[in-house]
Amino acid sequence: MKKQEWKKTKTIYWKDEAHDDFNEVGLSRPKLPENYKYERNNHFVNFFTKILYFGIAMPILGLVTIFNGTKVKGRKNLRSVKKQGIFIYSNHVSISDAFKIQARIFPFKMTNILGYSDALSMPFFKHLVKGLGLVALPTKGDIVNMKKFTDSFNYFIKKKQNVVIYPEAHIWPYYTKIRNFREGSFLYPSLSMAPIVPIVTVFRKSKLSKKPKQTLLIGKPIFPKEEFTVMENKKYLHDECLKAMQLLSSSVKQYEYIKYIKVEDNN
Repeated sequence: MKKQEWKKTKTIYWKDEAHDDFNEVGLSRPKLPENYKYERNNHFVNFFTKILYFGIAMPILGLVTIFNGTKVKGRKNLRSVKKQGIFIYSNHVSISDAFKIQARIFPFKMTNILGYSDALSMPFFKHLVKGLGLVALPTKGDIVNMKKFTDSFNYFIKKKQNVVIYPEAHIWPYYTKIRNFREGSFLYPSLSMAPIVPIVTVFRKSKLSKKPKQTLLIGKPIFPKEEFTVMENKKYLHDECLKAMQLLSSSVKQYEYIKYIKVEDNN
């Protein structure tokens, strides 16, 4: 299938839910420099980052989500964790997924986004996205930055900041189900002993446009167990989060704008 074809046919054929990627940004994925910094300890930079994040980006992006018809349900589930840093796990259905959660649910709390280094390939934009909370995933084999990457989550949680993770990894536009995902990213809350919160984007039919509108469903927090080892918590959080996201996704009747069809690989 050509990249733009699904937009015309409203059909996507897939083979591998863990690796198929229908994101059409088409940017390169550069290797991070060895001196890449995850922890933001420069007071001067942090000052201007706060102005950019809270004074400019969040108000503008918040208005964008309102005008786009994005709704939020389940805010009460955040009451018990609003004063601490949390890990948020969400399905990946749009390039706008990141700022929807930031601007619509946590506009007054720094919320970082785990993502690929694609955006860092653009000279000016790379500074902007880092200020907006990008936590760039090191490329395979980058041992130096992987250690700093893993350690950075403790830093964010101690600062009472949030971290958003998309365990499905790749964008499937308008997909109405939850894809199976691996346990790997659940190592971070297990090491930090921080709660996780599932947030699922679901789609509803719009009266004003052909494309559906989105609703963000916030699930209940899931806490690591004190008596579990790191590896036991990793599996426990994964299993509970996957189950919670599947329940949230199936709890409402969704509008299927794009039809997804699995094809068998005969090779």
